[in-house]
Amino acid sequence: MPANRRRHANAIPIASFATWALIGIFACGAGLGYVWCKNQLCVTGSEIKKVEVELAQLKRRNEVARVSITKNSSTLKLRERFDSGFTGLIPIPPNRPDHPDRIVVVSGTPDAPGATGHADLRPVSNQKLQE
Repeated sequence: MPANRRRHANAIPIASFATWALIGIFACGAGLGYVWCKNQLCVTGSEIKKVEVELAQLKRRNEVARVSITKNSSTLKLRERFDSGFTGLIPIPPNRPDHPDRIVVVSGTPDAPGATGHADLRPVSNQKLQE
């Protein structure tokens, strides 16, 4: 019997090594995953901060543009530009007997059908398909 005990005395415990190797691999993987997640949080946070700064700059630029548009479209500013000749417009003279119809009013709404004496309009976009 003593010979049998000696034969197995120097055997390598493979099951124990495999168990500890798997525990170590799992711990390393979990650590790498944790570090990767923290790194992604930091990168995403810096990107969000950069986009927030850009948004604030765009809001300021929009406000400056809105103020400029309001200032330049005021009646006083338009009158100044008109008087300086910058716009290149000329005033419309009042109606005279030789030119009675210089001012024409254009409305956005169409006349009632048949009011002009012409035939009613009809859609013709699909006329070839219907024939």
